[in-house]
Amino acid sequence: MKVFAIILMLGMITSGEFEINFGISTGGDDWRVVNDDVMGGRSSSLAFLKPSCLNFKGKVSLENNGGFASIRGPYQKMDLSEYKTVTIRHRGSSRKFAISLDRYRAWYRPNYKYEFVPTDEWQETTINLTEFKESSVGRYTGNTMPIEAQSEIIRMGIILYDKKAGPFELEVDYIRFD
Repeated sequence: MKVFAIILMLGMITSGEFEINFGISTGGDDWRVVNDDVMGGRSSSLAFLKPSCLNFKGKVSLENNGGFASIRGPYQKMDLSEYKTVTIRHRGSSRKFAISLDRYRAWYRPNYKYEFVPTDEWQETTINLTEFKESSVGRYTGNTMPIEAQSEIIRMGIILYDKKAGPFELEVDYIRFD
């Protein structure tokens, strides 16, 4: 089943629109949680599919130099160069999350992020791909994502790294590239 889902997603990537539509009947079961415990932190979170969305929730801890929780899609080639924007439909805790686009597998290599703050009500956030900021080890470099990087994206994710301890929740209906 997962092979079929990956083939279907790859087909969507090469068409006019690329959308990850989350939910039990639509997909997203290949997204995985990655928290600060990979580096000794104490944050905890879980992700599960609801009938029409992905639910990501947990508790961020600052203990032992912690401070982030994330959910990440599978590694796959995503040529985003034909797209101008990405739209994410979401709701959740009023904390600063970021959608991230990875160009490299190594965690210390730069990636690209755009921050958004959800509310209790469903909302759409549309971002120009050129507005994604380059980040290296959690710090912005002052650069934005170059056009050539858009054809080299290998993974997408969502991260909460506002360095505030406490609970959080985020629901994501879809992520669509136009």
